[in-house]
Amino acid sequence: MSEAFFPVLSASEVCLRNIVATRLIALYGPHWWEDPAFLSQIDRGKRIVLTARDKLKSRGPVTSGGMTAELNFGFWVNMLLARHETVFWPDLHGSFPHLPGEVTYARLFRRCNEVREFRNRIFHHEPILHRDLSKEYSQIMELITWLSPEKARWIKQYSRVMTVLRQRP
Repeated sequence: MSEAFFPVLSASEVCLRNIVATRLIALYGPHWWEDPAFLSQIDRGKRIVLTARDKLKSRGPVTSGGMTAELNFGFWVNMLLARHETVFWPDLHGSFPHLPGEVTYARLFRRCNEVREFRNRIFHHEPILHRDLSKEYSQIMELITWLSPEKARWIKQYSRVMTVLRQRP
C-alpha cells in the first residue's frame, strides 16, 4: 500500500517545490539561496539552505534546480509558515493560480503539512493501514490539483492507490 502512494506523494512534493522555487527566483534572483535578504527571512531554515548549498558545491556548480531538488519537502512546506505570508506570498492566488478562491493561506499550509506528515510516515516505513487511506489519497490529489491540475490529471492515470486499496482483505 505504501509503495502505491510513492508517485502521488512525489508529485505533490515536486509541484510545491517548483512553485516555491519559482517565487524565490522572482523575488531574489537565480541564486536566491545566496541572497542575504532571503536568508534573513528564513532564520532556522538558513542552516538547511547553507548545508544543501555546501553539499552541492562539493560536487560542482550550484544551480537553482540543484538547490530545489536538494532541499527536502519539510523545507518547502515551511516556506508557507504564517510568518512568511506577507514576505513571500502577498498575492497567494497569483502565486498559486489554480488554488480555488475559497482556499486560504492557512488552509494551503495545513494541507501541505498534512501531506508532508503522511509522506513521512510512509517514507519512514511506519504502519499506515489504521488510517483512512481513501481520504489521504483524496487529500493528496486535491493538493496536486490546487498546485497543478495538469499534473493531477497525469499522475491520476498512473496511480495504483485505489486499485491496491480495493484489494485489501
